[in-house]
Amino acid sequence: MVARLFAQVVALCLFMVAVEAMAVGKQLSFSAARQMLHERSDALKAAAANVESKREEMEATKWLHGPTISAQAFELWGETRVDIDKSVPTPLGQMPVHIEENYNFSGPRAQVTGTLPIYTGGKIPAAKKAAKYAHDEAKASQQNRLVDLDAELIGKYFGLQLALSIEKLRQETLEQENMELERAIKFEKQGMISAVERMGVQVARDEAERQRLKARDDARIARLQLERLLRDNTSSHLSTPLFVLKKPLADLKKWVDRALAANPAIGIIEARVQQADQGVEASKSSFLPQIFAFGEYSFIRHYQTMIEPAWMAGLGINMTLWDARDRTASYKSARATLREAKATRADVENQVRTSCETAWLNTQNAREQYNLTASTVSLARENLRLKSRGFGEGLYTALDVTEARDQLLKAEVGRRVAAYEFVVNYALLHAICGNMDAFMNAYNKNEVILEK
Repeated sequence: MVARLFAQVVALCLFMVAVEAMAVGKQLSFSAARQMLHERSDALKAAAANVESKREEMEATKWLHGPTISAQAFELWGETRVDIDKSVPTPLGQMPVHIEENYNFSGPRAQVTGTLPIYTGGKIPAAKKAAKYAHDEAKASQQNRLVDLDAELIGKYFGLQLALSIEKLRQETLEQENMELERAIKFEKQGMISAVERMGVQVARDEAERQRLKARDDARIARLQLERLLRDNTSSHLSTPLFVLKKPLADLKKWVDRALAANPAIGIIEARVQQADQGVEASKSSFLPQIFAFGEYSFIRHYQTMIEPAWMAGLGINMTLWDARDRTASYKSARATLREAKATRADVENQVRTSCETAWLNTQNAREQYNLTASTVSLARENLRLKSRGFGEGLYTALDVTEARDQLLKAEVGRRVAAYEFVVNYALLHAICGNMDAFMNAYNKNEVILEK
């Protein structure tokens, strides 16, 4: 019986170890989470479909300068009267002949016609360029959406790391408060402290329990938000910790120059400016003549009338003298659209510049705050150690120890928050510059301080 019970206990322990190993095995790095997001995001799928649509539209304009050939087949029913007065030479001289006859030209027809634009006043080049810039806009929009999702993932991934880290701190604080309460109860029994002081320790312990529960709930919410973003319900261990760069950031001017050159929002508005410019060119073409070549070839000639050609070709010119649509107003509208796009581009560039400068300053500040809190944590830990020892010797009260522990906890939380703010702002800085891959490359254990 004892052997069987021992075997069951061993099996249960092995099962628990296996479960724990499986849980630990579900590692989710930030790179893996980013790849998962890119593969599963419906927003990115929609953006990719839009890019494909604009690319096909651009392909559709590829041969606008080429010929348009069409075939027609139809059946005709009709009759015409032929009335001819003509002089016919005879041995007796010229004799007048009068022919009067009804001619039936009913029958099938089949022919091929073609037209070839030679000069359109710039309409065709404008249409082709506008389609190209529309494709560029779609690609820039896709990149902009990708950057936004990466920034959102960074906030949620490292936000969960921050929440888990704070939960761990709260749990450690609660364990220390439990030990402190046990010691206070022991000292109270020995008459070393009063009941009021012991109750003060009890209050601090209960507050630590409430804060631990709150931190636990915050971590659960943060994990739920990350799982919903990734469309993944499996609870994984996040393997990429919070970090801070060891070396200072590059000069602000370099970051601003990168942002102005590669920010996807600027790319979007630049493509719109170019499309508006082609709209102006297209509106100009309505005032200019159009030159074209044309041709026609008939396959069925048996039923043709005498004046119907077997084939013909030629050149033509078309000049619109009056249009029901006010071409001048259309041109002015296109010009106004171009001015609007250019003004919007200037405004977006100013916004990008401001955002880049703000993110750079926030990143620098977070890095400095992290370095400052590192020394604060060391001092607070030593202060707690001394007062905890002094409490046992009667030099400090339980309230002094509690205050020292709160100071250490505040410093530890502050350091983790500074690391979180550094990561988020550092990522935002790369997002503004349109280069999230550089953020991924920055995560190198030789170049960063890891915060676990």
